[in-house]
Amino acid sequence: MKIQTIILWVVLLIIIDQVIKIIIYWYYFDIHVEIVPSLLEFNPIFNDKHSYVSSLISKKFHVNIGLLPHLITFFILQVITFLLYGFFKKLYENTKLIDCVIIFQLAGMICALIGNIVWEKGTLDYIYLKPLFTFDLKDLYINTFACLFFIFWYKHRKELKSIKWKDVIKYLKKCIVRQQVQK
Repeated sequence: MKIQTIILWVVLLIIIDQVIKIIIYWYYFDIHVEIVPSLLEFNPIFNDKHSYVSSLISKKFHVNIGLLPHLITFFILQVITFLLYGFFKKLYENTKLIDCVIIFQLAGMICALIGNIVWEKGTLDYIYLKPLFTFDLKDLYINTFACLFFIFWYKHRKELKSIKWKDVIKYLKKCIVRQQVQK
Protein backbone atom coordinates (compact mmCIF):
# COMPACT_ATOMS: atom_id res chain seq x y z
CA MET A 1 0.00 0.00 0.00
CA LYS A 2 1.24 3.49 -0.73
CA ILE A 3 2.05 5.72 2.23
CA GLN A 4 -0.63 8.20 1.09
CA THR A 5 -3.26 5.46 1.21
CA ILE A 6 -2.17 4.45 4.70
CA ILE A 7 -2.34 8.06 5.88
CA LEU A 8 -5.77 8.52 4.27
CA TRP A 9 -7.16 5.46 6.10
CA VAL A 10 -5.64 6.55 9.42
CA VAL A 11 -7.10 10.05 9.08
CA LEU A 12 -10.50 8.64 8.09
CA LEU A 13 -10.60 6.33 11.14
CA ILE A 14 -9.56 9.18 13.44
CA ILE A 15 -12.25 11.46 12.02
CA ILE A 16 -14.93 8.79 12.47
CA ASP A 17 -13.88 8.25 16.10
CA GLN A 18 -13.78 11.96 16.94
CA VAL A 19 -17.02 12.87 15.15
CA ILE A 20 -18.86 10.11 17.03
CA LYS A 21 -17.45 11.41 20.33
CA ILE A 22 -18.38 15.02 19.54
CA ILE A 23 -21.95 14.02 18.63
CA ILE A 24 -22.27 11.92 21.78
CA TYR A 25 -20.85 14.69 23.96
CA TRP A 26 -23.10 17.39 22.49
CA TYR A 27 -26.37 15.47 22.12
CA TYR A 28 -26.36 12.11 23.89
CA PHE A 29 -24.05 12.34 26.89
CA ASP A 30 -26.86 11.99 29.46
CA ILE A 31 -28.59 9.10 27.69
CA HIS A 32 -28.18 5.51 28.92
CA VAL A 33 -29.66 2.73 26.78
CA GLU A 34 -29.33 -1.03 26.98
CA ILE A 35 -28.26 -2.32 23.59
CA VAL A 36 -28.16 -6.01 24.50
CA PRO A 37 -29.79 -6.63 27.90
CA SER A 38 -27.31 -7.63 30.62
CA LEU A 39 -24.41 -7.42 28.14
CA LEU A 40 -24.01 -4.07 26.30
CA GLU A 41 -25.16 -0.62 27.27
CA PHE A 42 -24.73 2.82 25.74
CA ASN A 43 -23.37 4.69 28.75
CA PRO A 44 -21.08 7.65 27.97
CA ILE A 45 -18.48 8.43 30.64
CA PHE A 46 -15.14 10.18 30.84
CA ASN A 47 -12.25 7.90 31.74
CA ASP A 48 -9.80 10.09 33.67
CA LYS A 49 -7.41 7.15 34.11
CA HIS A 50 -6.23 7.58 30.47
CA SER A 51 -6.28 3.87 29.55
CA TYR A 52 -7.84 0.52 30.32
CA VAL A 53 -4.61 -0.74 31.91
CA SER A 54 -4.40 2.35 34.12
CA SER A 55 -8.03 1.86 35.15
CA LEU A 56 -7.26 -1.71 36.23
CA ILE A 57 -4.19 -0.59 38.17
CA SER A 58 -6.20 2.19 39.79
CA LYS A 59 -8.95 -0.20 40.90
CA LYS A 60 -6.53 -2.81 42.21
CA PHE A 61 -3.91 -0.60 43.88
CA HIS A 62 -5.75 2.75 44.26
CA VAL A 63 -3.03 4.58 42.30
CA ASN A 64 -3.60 7.01 39.42
CA ILE A 65 -0.64 6.74 37.03
CA GLY A 66 -1.26 10.17 35.50
CA LEU A 67 -1.07 11.69 32.05
CA LEU A 68 2.69 12.18 31.60
CA PRO A 69 3.60 8.47 31.96
CA HIS A 70 0.90 7.66 29.39
CA LEU A 71 2.25 10.20 26.92
CA ILE A 72 5.77 8.85 27.35
CA THR A 73 4.49 5.28 26.93
CA PHE A 74 2.53 6.27 23.78
CA PHE A 75 5.64 7.85 22.30
CA ILE A 76 7.89 4.86 23.08
CA LEU A 77 5.34 2.35 21.78
CA GLN A 78 4.83 4.38 18.62
CA VAL A 79 8.56 4.52 17.88
CA ILE A 80 8.93 0.78 18.47
CA THR A 81 5.89 0.05 16.29
CA PHE A 82 7.17 2.19 13.41
CA LEU A 83 10.56 0.51 13.55
CA LEU A 84 9.03 -2.98 13.63
CA TYR A 85 6.64 -2.02 10.83
CA GLY A 86 9.61 -0.96 8.72
CA PHE A 87 11.39 -4.23 9.50
CA PHE A 88 8.38 -6.39 8.62
CA LYS A 89 7.56 -4.28 5.55
CA LYS A 90 11.10 -4.83 4.29
CA LEU A 91 10.78 -8.60 4.79
CA TYR A 92 7.28 -8.91 3.36
CA GLU A 93 6.99 -6.26 0.66
CA ASN A 94 3.91 -7.71 -1.00
CA THR A 95 1.61 -8.10 1.98
CA LYS A 96 -1.14 -5.60 2.66
CA LEU A 97 -1.82 -7.22 6.02
CA ILE A 98 1.09 -5.44 7.70
CA ASP A 99 -0.20 -2.16 6.23
CA CYS A 100 -3.63 -2.82 7.77
CA VAL A 101 -1.90 -3.58 11.07
CA ILE A 102 -0.16 -0.19 11.08
CA ILE A 103 -3.34 1.64 9.99
CA PHE A 104 -5.33 0.39 12.98
CA GLN A 105 -2.41 0.81 15.36
CA LEU A 106 -1.78 4.40 14.29
CA ALA A 107 -5.47 5.30 14.34
CA GLY A 108 -5.91 3.78 17.80
CA MET A 109 -2.82 5.45 19.27
CA ILE A 110 -3.60 8.87 17.78
CA CYS A 111 -7.21 8.67 18.97
CA ALA A 112 -5.93 7.73 22.43
CA LEU A 113 -3.52 10.65 22.34
CA ILE A 114 -6.28 13.04 21.25
CA GLY A 115 -8.52 11.69 23.99
CA ASN A 116 -5.86 12.22 26.62
CA ILE A 117 -4.84 15.72 25.50
CA VAL A 118 -7.90 17.38 23.93
CA TRP A 119 -10.79 16.09 26.02
CA GLU A 120 -10.47 17.93 29.33
CA LYS A 121 -12.09 15.34 31.59
CA GLY A 122 -10.37 12.26 30.13
CA THR A 123 -11.19 9.98 27.23
CA LEU A 124 -14.85 9.68 26.27
CA ASP A 125 -15.92 6.03 26.39
CA TYR A 126 -19.50 5.10 25.62
CA ILE A 127 -20.11 1.35 25.23
CA TYR A 128 -20.35 -0.49 28.55
CA LEU A 129 -19.57 -4.20 28.39
CA LYS A 130 -21.30 -5.39 31.55
CA PRO A 131 -19.83 -5.80 34.11
CA LEU A 132 -16.27 -5.42 32.83
CA PHE A 133 -15.46 -2.01 31.32
CA THR A 134 -16.56 0.86 29.11
CA PHE A 135 -14.87 1.29 25.73
CA ASP A 136 -15.08 3.24 22.47
CA LEU A 137 -14.15 2.98 18.80
CA LYS A 138 -10.48 3.70 19.56
CA ASP A 139 -10.36 0.58 21.71
CA LEU A 140 -11.80 -1.42 18.81
CA TYR A 141 -9.05 -0.02 16.57
CA ILE A 142 -6.39 -1.11 19.05
CA ASN A 143 -7.95 -4.58 19.42
CA THR A 144 -8.22 -4.89 15.63
CA PHE A 145 -4.52 -4.00 15.42
CA ALA A 146 -3.71 -6.74 17.94
CA CYS A 147 -5.83 -9.33 16.10
CA LEU A 148 -4.40 -8.44 12.69
CA PHE A 149 -0.86 -8.52 14.06
CA PHE A 150 -1.54 -11.97 15.53
CA ILE A 151 -2.89 -13.13 12.14
CA PHE A 152 0.19 -11.70 10.42
CA TRP A 153 2.46 -13.40 12.95
CA TYR A 154 0.61 -16.73 12.60
CA LYS A 155 0.59 -16.54 8.80
CA HIS A 156 4.36 -15.96 8.67
CA ARG A 157 5.34 -17.93 11.78
CA LYS A 158 7.72 -20.28 9.95
CA GLU A 159 9.66 -17.45 8.35
CA LEU A 160 9.59 -15.38 11.53
CA LYS A 161 11.13 -18.24 13.52
CA SER A 162 14.22 -17.98 11.35
CA ILE A 163 14.70 -14.30 12.22
CA LYS A 164 17.34 -13.75 14.84
CA TRP A 165 17.06 -10.99 17.42
CA LYS A 166 20.46 -9.72 16.33
CA ASP A 167 19.02 -9.10 12.84
CA VAL A 168 16.18 -7.05 14.31
CA ILE A 169 18.58 -5.10 16.55
CA LYS A 170 20.92 -4.55 13.59
CA TYR A 171 18.00 -3.16 11.55
CA LEU A 172 16.89 -0.91 14.43
CA LYS A 173 20.43 0.44 14.90
CA LYS A 174 20.65 1.09 11.17
CA CYS A 175 17.41 3.09 11.30
CA ILE A 176 18.57 5.11 14.30
CA VAL A 177 21.99 5.84 12.73
CA ARG A 178 20.30 6.82 9.45
CA GLN A 179 18.05 9.27 11.37
CA GLN A 180 21.04 10.80 13.13
CA VAL A 181 22.94 11.21 9.85
CA GLN A 182 19.96 12.97 8.24
CA LYS A 183 19.89 15.56 11.03
